[in-house]
Amino acid sequence: MNKAEAEAEYGIRPVEDPEAGAYDAVILAVAHREFRELGAEGIRAWGKPEHVLYDLKYLLPKESVDLRL
Repeated sequence: MNKAEAEAEYGIRPVEDPEAGAYDAVILAVAHREFRELGAEGIRAWGKPEHVLYDLKYLLPKESVDLRL
């Protein structure tokens, strides 16, 4: 699905470059290679100081996330 399809189908606008320190929660719902390469620290950089990292796909090591499905 591309950006235009996501906007039309779900009424959301995908974020291409997440802002550092801007999110209360980061939810990994797809195990993209790019997320694996970033690792937990790279992904956590998008979160506010007190954020939650929820890994739905078990992409990251258990000890580096706050919640898993």
